[in-house]
Amino acid sequence: MFEYHDAPKGGHRGREKTSLTVSRDFYWPRQYQFVRKYVRACEVCQRVKSSPSLRAPLQPLPVPAECWESISMDFVFGLPKDARENTGILVFVDRFSKMVHLVAVPETITASGCACVFIDTIFRLHGLPRELVSDRDPRFTADFWRSVFKSLGTRLKMSTSDHPESDGQTERANRVLEEILRGYVHSFKSWSEFLPMVEFAINNSVHASTTHTPFYVNGLRHPRVPTLLECNSGVRGGGTRASKTRFGSRSSRSDEEVIAFDADIDNIDIEEDDASESAEALTEEDDASESAEALTEEKVDVAAVRIQRTEANESSDEFILARETVVRFVQDSIAEAVT
Repeated sequence: MFEYHDAPKGGHRGREKTSLTVSRDFYWPRQYQFVRKYVRACEVCQRVKSSPSLRAPLQPLPVPAECWESISMDFVFGLPKDARENTGILVFVDRFSKMVHLVAVPETITASGCACVFIDTIFRLHGLPRELVSDRDPRFTADFWRSVFKSLGTRLKMSTSDHPESDGQTERANRVLEEILRGYVHSFKSWSEFLPMVEFAINNSVHASTTHTPFYVNGLRHPRVPTLLECNSGVRGGGTRASKTRFGSRSSRSDEEVIAFDADIDNIDIEEDDASESAEALTEEDDASESAEALTEEKVDVAAVRIQRTEANESSDEFILARETVVRFVQDSIAEAVT
């Protein structure tokens, strides 16, 4: 839970986003209730998160047809100077996948500087958008900015004056960005160092409008996280899409045991073949005899492993049958008491 909520790549997201992120890779009984209590007891979330506010009726912009066809951008200024004299953040949001890119910028940035950041951050990775939504910042209304995107074939769409809510998607991303930074930054000059982790946390969280993460909508895969480095490939992180099963059911457990047992037997057979090939490759009698003895011992170990696994499967089947008998007895007793 610490890795998925408290760590910088978790971003101190709310209970819904944290629960969806954890359930993508792990499962245990009453998981949602556990995550809800954990997030509710988080001291950092209680301290830095904003109070919920009333929402005005939404008037959404036309939905684009594909990723990075239409993007929105905005500035977040008023931050303390970091080690590179940056006091603001330039926020890019893809209006289809909801993917976010964050760039630390100085307050003195000009229209040409914004164009350079756009080329390095958006065009280099995603190509040219058809639409660019922004507010009426002087940098975005400059003749240089307009002429550049006119020559590139990108249409500029600006919000109404004194009505930033018309680009509410970027304003909401700015609010989430500020909340996450407040939760991790402990030095005035270190806030820009957390921007990569903040960007990852936002892009790895399920978005309410798409019910998927921006990473998945943009690339049809989930990124691998450090928590999964010691896990098997059966988990759903790192680009795989394993099916949802309840570990407590009899059918899923038996299927998993059969699959795991078959995989172990295949590995044992492969090891036996490798051992036999190595024995045949030996030319000297002493080496051949030693290899044969090692192979015999290995076969004995294999037989012992098979016997242990068979006994374990039989004991688990007996336990399942006994549990089902008790459950049926309790259900029949309750039914008789009710009637």
